[in-house]
Amino acid sequence: MTLAHKEDHLLDPTMLKGSSPTSGRERRVHHRREAGRVWAQVDGGWYKVHDLSLGGFGLDRPVERPDIGTVIAGEIHSRTGNRNWHSSFEATVVRVDEDDNRIGVAFAPLKPDQIDGLLAILSAVEREFVDNEEAALRYAALVRRLKRIGIAVLFIATGVALGSAAWLMR
Repeated sequence: MTLAHKEDHLLDPTMLKGSSPTSGRERRVHHRREAGRVWAQVDGGWYKVHDLSLGGFGLDRPVERPDIGTVIAGEIHSRTGNRNWHSSFEATVVRVDEDDNRIGVAFAPLKPDQIDGLLAILSAVEREFVDNEEAALRYAALVRRLKRIGIAVLFIATGVALGSAAWLMR
């Protein structure tokens, strides 16, 4: 049996939101989540991690300004979920964005304890994302409910005012 790659013409990655010829979306395999309270310590400096996945992450470009193909090592730290999480890593720079002064890195093969640490951080980031989304939905429902109550009170107040005016004019 021979396996052959077949092009998928149904979905063009360049048509997706955030895609450009240099966005990396076509090579991305893992779901990427925006990381709110995650930092990377690389070469003694602390840098904000902007997005995180099982395959790698995007962060502010370190002072040493690594180029594509450079291997960097460090630790990922997070205060997500009000707990301190951290995991060491080695990664290869796969994208350099000069405009935003950011880099994208792909993890080198991780050891089991590194995988456990990364999964703990990703789980906490995902939980925080879900909690924030649920809070936003609850807030939107509260706003809708308050608007409905406000409209009902306005109609009742208008009815009372018109009834009082009609009663006084008799």
